[in-house]
Amino acid sequence: AARPAVALLAVARASDEEVLAQLADKGGSRDELRGFEAALKQLLQRSTKLSTYPGWKDSVRIGDDLEGGAAGCVYALADSQALCVVFVAVRGQTFPERLAYGLLQEFAEKVRASQTEEQLSEAKAGKLTGPLKGIMKELMKSYSDPAAADKVTEVHEKVDKVKGLMQDNVKKILETHVSIETLQAKSADMTASADQFLKQSVCLKQQVQSRNLRVKAAFAAVTSAVGLYLLMPFFN
Repeated sequence: AARPAVALLAVARASDEEVLAQLADKGGSRDELRGFEAALKQLLQRSTKLSTYPGWKDSVRIGDDLEGGAAGCVYALADSQALCVVFVAVRGQTFPERLAYGLLQEFAEKVRASQTEEQLSEAKAGKLTGPLKGIMKELMKSYSDPAAADKVTEVHEKVDKVKGLMQDNVKKILETHVSIETLQAKSADMTASADQFLKQSVCLKQQVQSRNLRVKAAFAAVTSAVGLYLLMPFFN
């Protein structure tokens, strides 16, 4: 029977290169394990030199002895806070890189979900192998057949893409709803302003008419007074 594609999983602390948990496939040879562990150590040293950042990733290919089972690749990925780095060693040279990093992303999320920041910061070498053993065994089994796992991953990606499109559509609908409400509010404000302007116009018109009447009355009174003054000599 073909051996599982995933040969080893491990978690290390980025700050001091301490390997906190590790699980290897029991069907592998000691030489294979030593090769993968050497590559893992190399990646850890690289991460320290480059000051690991969230999402940092790298890989190391080892050997080309397909018959002896020494060929493969070790992939590394830093978690979302660069507190720890997760590793996967895969056999052969045909395991898809995209799939390897998908496995590591899932692994990192499960590690952070099951272990507190304090536990990851203070745990000694190998002390998290027990608590994380179930997670590592499950991942090794899920990704043991790259072809099948890749199809599942592809389906998940399509589902995530559809979910993303749906969320975008809902967001646009909500934004449109908000825009409509804003327009309605502005329309109501403009209507109120127009009503107020109309009322003020009516009041102003009435004031102007009242003033015009007062001016006419005053003019009539003055005209009458002047007329009477001019006619007074005739009455004497």
